[in-house]
Parts: sequence; structure tokens; C-alpha cells
Amino acid sequence: MKHIFNFLSEKSLVSIIAYGPFIFIPLVVTMVSLFLLHINELQYQDSLEDMETVYVEAQKNKVISKVDIAAKLLEYKKSVTTEILKETVKNRVDTAYSIAKNIYEKNIKNHTKKELQKEIIDSLRSLTWNNGECYIFIVDFNGVSHLSPSYLKHFEGKNILDLQDADQRHIIREEIALAKEKGEGFIWDTFTRPNTDPNKQYEQLAYVKRFDDFDWYMGSAEYLDTVMSQMKEHALKTLRNMSINESEYFFVIDENGNNIMNGQGLFPRNENVLSLKDEDGKEFIKELIKSAKSKDPYFVSYKLKNPLTGQVEEKFSYVKKVPGSDWIVGNGFYYNAFNDKLQEKAESLTKMYKKQYVRIMIFSLVLIVLSLFVSYLISIALKNRLLKYSKEIKQKNSELMNLNASLEKTVVERTKELNQAYENMREIAMKDSLTEIYNRYYFNDALKNEIDRANRYHTTFSLCMFDLDYFKDVNDTYGHDVGDKILKSVVDLVKQHLRKSDIFARVGGEEFMIILPKTTLEMAATIVERIRTAVDNYTFEEIEHITISIGLVQYKENENNEELLKRVDLALYNAKHSGRNTVIVDS
Repeated sequence: MKHIFNFLSEKSLVSIIAYGPFIFIPLVVTMVSLFLLHINELQYQDSLEDMETVYVEAQKNKVISKVDIAAKLLEYKKSVTTEILKETVKNRVDTAYSIAKNIYEKNIKNHTKKELQKEIIDSLRSLTWNNGECYIFIVDFNGVSHLSPSYLKHFEGKNILDLQDADQRHIIREEIALAKEKGEGFIWDTFTRPNTDPNKQYEQLAYVKRFDDFDWYMGSAEYLDTVMSQMKEHALKTLRNMSINESEYFFVIDENGNNIMNGQGLFPRNENVLSLKDEDGKEFIKELIKSAKSKDPYFVSYKLKNPLTGQVEEKFSYVKKVPGSDWIVGNGFYYNAFNDKLQEKAESLTKMYKKQYVRIMIFSLVLIVLSLFVSYLISIALKNRLLKYSKEIKQKNSELMNLNASLEKTVVERTKELNQAYENMREIAMKDSLTEIYNRYYFNDALKNEIDRANRYHTTFSLCMFDLDYFKDVNDTYGHDVGDKILKSVVDLVKQHLRKSDIFARVGGEEFMIILPKTTLEMAATIVERIRTAVDNYTFEEIEHITISIGLVQYKENENNEELLKRVDLALYNAKHSGRNTVIVDS
């Protein structure tokens, strides 16, 4: 009985040893394959989630950049008002002076002094501006008025030395002193206005210039509120022209909720929209004003009818207060506006995932079948040899271990190949399908890493942003297929001037970014100028000529990526508005 038991135990042991690889190796291969499929699924889901986040953040950053530029534009327009005012008034007086001087020099030999004075006064009387608000006046150094506007003509021939403005200043005496001492100059005062209350005075800037031939001085003035009004209108017109379409427009309100400018033209100028509500009853104008007044402005969401689709959609708007004024400028986007692009990208990613899934499945099945076949052969051989050569079990076990090691090595190698296939899929997801350079997702990660590296090792780098000038006209005229070829040609040209360490990415339709590691602004300026020149001089097969505009900045220590992107975006904007085909370097 004992021998029978030993025989059964030995036979079971032989079966276990013989058929173990037949079960274990395919099981390991199957588990590894399932693990890779699971990792692939997780990566796919993460990519889908990250894609939407990146798209939304990119759109928000674009809106913030546009609003910052608009606020800076309005602030700049206001800051140059005084300079424009000075230049305008001075040019008028210089023109009047030239006319008077020309009349004097041509007629001094043939006319009396009074005749010359009358001819000069008659010639300058017609010089008026702003519907008679602005004019040329002439006063002699004794304070006698020789030329006054029509509504003050009763001053002519009279001494007006004691004339005072609203601040009780003897402005004529101050003008005489300025003309005598310096010959010409500016002076602020307050004065009456034609066609208004004669008892009310308005702030104005006057410019006077001495006319030595008659001991005269002549001058002109411009009311400050007139120029301010013109400046505001010009600034608003600029903003309207900057609007992209009916759903992506700039709007301006003041802190009291008065409508200054609305891209859709929904409300009359200066109408108060403070209590305006969206489709859900939200008083979003109040919320926008609250955001603008806060230390850190934020995006406000509300629901309005999209003028392009006619549907009620969620809109995100960002606002910013214009420094030195009560104006608030804003811009926004409808969420559904880029949803189609996001869906298209998601579908492309899904197709890649499915292809990769099929590849992994096929490879896994082949590997499993192969392992089953090899394991079967091994198991049969082991069983026969163990039963026939029981005395050589130790030697055969050693051979089995070697065979198992070989097969496991094959599994490891196949696993490496699967990992490489996964890495290839990951690279595809980070490459632009048209130009085969990096896309916006990879660029965002690369820029963050470069900033971290610069701060950690106290190094620097430069960032270049460029786009193709009038590229929309190329697409409209020649079609998008030609536009795609132009994009590829430009990318090939640019790559010829870049190093292996440089990161070149397409971040928009015709917008590109280049990260130049360990590169100063001076070195980078040389590189991008070569790039601009190469594109400018290149002869394309499809079109005659195309140029690029380039913005270039150098990273500042402890600067975050949003600040850096705003600076390079502003540099590109300035390049566009400096005539295009140029490089603007922001130091």
C-alpha cells in the first residue's frame, strides 16, 4: 500500500512539474497583458480629462491676455491725451504765426503798419476748429485785444489786462509775461465757451507765441473735456476693431453699471445695465463689477443667447478696471464655441487608443498562443524524460529552469516592446498631426519644467512666439490645403535654425512657440532674426511670399508661466501692430 502511495505521489509530482509551465507561463503573460491594457485605459481617461482642462485654461489665458492688452491700451490712450492736446494747440499757433509772418515779410515795403495788422487779423479770423470752440486770438503787450472769437468780438480794441478766470487769475497778464520771458509756451486756465452759459468756465490748455514785429502775442486753446471725449471715442473704436466676431467682443461699462460699449449693440450708449439679469436671473453685471474691483479679478459665468448660434449658452467673462478711470473693460467666450474642436480632438485620441488597444490585444494573444505552444512542448518533453529518466531528474530540472528563464526573458522583452508601443502612443498624443512638432499640451509641460529648472539652477532661457502674417487671407484665397502646406514649409524652415535642445511647438492655428534653453535675450534675438529672414526670403511653391511676426522675451527669475506668456503675447501683439514681418524684443 505504501508503494502504491509513493507511486501516486511521484506520478503527481511529475505531472505537476511537467505541466506547471503549461499553466504558469501563459498565466503570467495573460496577467502582464491585462495590466498593460489597464494602464492604457487609465492613460486614455486621464488624457481626455486633461484635454478639456487644458482647452478651458488656454481659452481663459487668451481672454485674460486680451483684456490686459485692452486695459493697457485704454490706459495709454488716456496718458497721451495731454501730449496730444499740447501738440494740437501748438501746431495751430505755429500755423497762424507762419501765415502772419509770411504776410508781414511780403508786404512790409508796400503797406503801412495798420494795413499789415488788418490783413493779418482778417487772414487769421477764419481759423477756427471744433465748430468755433477753438480759434486764434491776438493781444499786444499792453493788454489790448486785436483778435477775438465772434462771441467775444466786443473785446477787440479794448484793454483786457484785468480779465480773470474762474480761479481769479489774471490770465492775460500771465500770458504776456510768458510771451515776453520765454517767447512761447503753454499755460493752463479756465475760460468761457461759445454757445454755453457765459458765466460758466471750462478747463483749457492755451499756447501763446510772441510776434515781435508788432509787440503782439498770438495764441489758441483747446478745452480738456473735448480732447478727453475724442480720446475715449477713439479708444472705443480701436476696441471695436479688435473684436473677433459677434460672440468674441470687447465690452466696456463704468463702475456705476452704465453701458459704454457693447459688442452686440444690445443696449444704447450710457444706458444703465446694473440690474441686468441672465437667463437664470443672475445679476451678472454686478458680479462683473465686483470682480473688477477685487484684488484678483476672476471669471464670471452666466447664461446669454449666443449671437452666432441663437441658443442660450454658458459664457465666461473676465474684466479688469482701467487704471486712472472708472471704466471696466472685459472679454469672454461661450463654452460651446470650442466644444466642437475639443470633441474632434477627443475623437482623434479615441481612435489612437482603440488602435493601440487592438495592437496590445493582438500582441498579447500571439504571445499567449506562443507561450502555450512552447509550454506544451516543454511539458511533454519533461514528462517523457522524467518518466523515462527518473535518475536524471536533477539534470532535467536544471534544463527546465534554463528553459523557463529563456521564456521569461522573452516575456520581459515582449513587455519592453509593449511599453515602447505605449510610449509611441504617448508621443503621438503630444505631437501636432499636421506639422509633426510638439502640440500645446506638451509645450505647457515643457515650459513649466524649464521654469522649474531655471529657478533651481539660477539659469535663464528665452521664449519666442510667432505667427504667420495675413494667414487667414491665404486660407481664404487658396484654400486650407494650401494653408497646411505653407504651415509645413514654415515649420521645416524654422527647424533648420533650431538646436536639438530647443522645444518647438504649434499652440494654435498659425501660432507657434519656441523655448530656447540656456539662451540669453541677445543670443535668442540673433536666432529668431535668422528665422524671420529665412521665411521672408523663401520662395514657396504655392504662393509668392509670406512673412512672420515674432515676439521674444527672456525669463525673469521667479516669474510664473502666466506672466511669461502674457509678456511674449504682448510682444507678438506689438510686432503685429508695428507693421508685421518684424521681431519685437521685450526686455
